[in-house]
Amino acid sequence: MDATKIDKIEDFADINANMELLSYDKTSKKVGMVPISAVQDKTPYCGCRWKKTNASPEGEPVGDLKMLAQLPSILGLGGYLVQNDHSRRKLSSSNHFQFASGGAAKLDGTMGHYQWGWNIPFYYAQWEDDTYEYEAVSTAPIPGRWNYRIPVASMGASGASALDRTNNILVSFCNRTAQYRGGTNDSSYDTKWNTMLGKPVVNVAEDQLQRCAEKNGDRWGATMDPVIFVLGVLCRIIFHNRNIQAAFNATKTADGLYQGGLGPGVDDVSAQFGNQYGFLDIDALAEKGDVTGVFSKDIDKGDGTKLTINNIPVFFGLKNFYHYIWCMRHGTVLTYNSDATINVYGLKTWTKDAVPTGTTTGLRQVGTIPAASGWQYTKKANLANLNFFPTAFGASESTYYCDGFFHPGFTSGLRGLFALGHAYYAGYAGPGCLYGNVEPSYAWALNGAVLCESEEDWSMEPTWYA
Repeated sequence: MDATKIDKIEDFADINANMELLSYDKTSKKVGMVPISAVQDKTPYCGCRWKKTNASPEGEPVGDLKMLAQLPSILGLGGYLVQNDHSRRKLSSSNHFQFASGGAAKLDGTMGHYQWGWNIPFYYAQWEDDTYEYEAVSTAPIPGRWNYRIPVASMGASGASALDRTNNILVSFCNRTAQYRGGTNDSSYDTKWNTMLGKPVVNVAEDQLQRCAEKNGDRWGATMDPVIFVLGVLCRIIFHNRNIQAAFNATKTADGLYQGGLGPGVDDVSAQFGNQYGFLDIDALAEKGDVTGVFSKDIDKGDGTKLTINNIPVFFGLKNFYHYIWCMRHGTVLTYNSDATINVYGLKTWTKDAVPTGTTTGLRQVGTIPAASGWQYTKKANLANLNFFPTAFGASESTYYCDGFFHPGFTSGLRGLFALGHAYYAGYAGPGCLYGNVEPSYAWALNGAVLCESEEDWSMEPTWYA
């Protein structure tokens, strides 16, 4: 072929798509080959990359920065009322007690589950080269990458959910009747300022909470792996930061991008609520709508004083999704080896079938966590199969992923995987915070669940798009 013909970008349309282009990266000062399809394709994507040799959790935005600035509205991030058949109505972006289309919205269960999520399917890809690790999303498959299709889905908008104690169904209602009493179901608090009415459930076995969630219908679950994974992806990309506990910065960059994080997480006031960690009403801060930032909530104590709860993180309307209560990720099971390494088993597809909770049957191995003992910080993480777990330790609460992993150092046994961290655990908490020490049947005053749902079957397998 006559090389002089390739003198304009338009000429590439006539070139064999199997060809590659010679490219030069000014930052790394390296030469490499790029598929012509990557030049021809007009599909926009946005994401972030992190330099492998840099311990900082702050990354560099990549792709279409205008798309990144508008990503929350493109995906429809925010509050929804979702029915058991997965039909949903968008809540007002300025006040979740109203619908976006107008009219009052009730969060007590009479109009659906009070959820947070996105309203269009999108695609996620992660890859690395000699210099960087990348994560990116798009509304269409990203060419030249393995893509995961993310269906329309949601999770409880308050960061924790309630239990219908009459019917044993996990719900995202803020219903202040005894049937939905939160906490440890202690009725002696009903008439007190620190009542358990209207609060999330705690101290119920995690495998039971999964079964209670499934009673809502097909593809409902408790703290489902892929939903929590995507939440972490969105936090890392939108803030271009792996440290959600970085200080909140209300000022956007010159490109209109968010920066910083959402602070350390809610104050630990559990001692004033009977040593229970689900201490905020499920509809607390719902009047803020789809806001992003850090807020406070005053609780009237009925004696002329009030309790102010500070540092409540809100991510486009999602409250307290870390540093609040432990929630066991469902769709993942751990088995411990004689050398203290951990085999991780994950769900291949989330369907209407019951999700395994105390067995590896129905799951497949997706990786291994290295041997260790005690609290560690994740330096490198598995991002394949929509299943986040550490593959290398050696970070801190201000470097690399910044989130902690508790490794019990077991040499045998099967365990579940607590996630997100509770309000006592300071710098360990975040979307990647994990605790591998508990059985799937564990119940604790510090643990509960967040109700999750997917509009369609959700595969954890990627597809290659040329």
